[in-house]
Amino acid sequence: MPRRREGRDLPEIVSKLFEQARAEFPDPWAVNRTLVQLSRLYDPVSGGPLLRHELRRRIVESLERGAVDEARAALEARFEEYRATFRLEERES
Repeated sequence: MPRRREGRDLPEIVSKLFEQARAEFPDPWAVNRTLVQLSRLYDPVSGGPLLRHELRRRIVESLERGAVDEARAALEARFEEYRATFRLEERES
């Protein structure tokens, strides 16, 4: 029986979801929907969700206040942390 490829595709899926979240800025509702998808994914390095609830809430609340740069910085910091873990290739944003 062939193995499922999900584990090997995870970095690609995560990268696409981060790109989608970036594209939805500054709409807090659209960004939140994408971040919920990210929070459902398991991060094998930390042993928990890929995007913790506290960070998702902070990003969405920042967008609701109009602090787009603060929200973008938080999202980018988490993506860079994840990218360094899996050594993803740099993608244009």
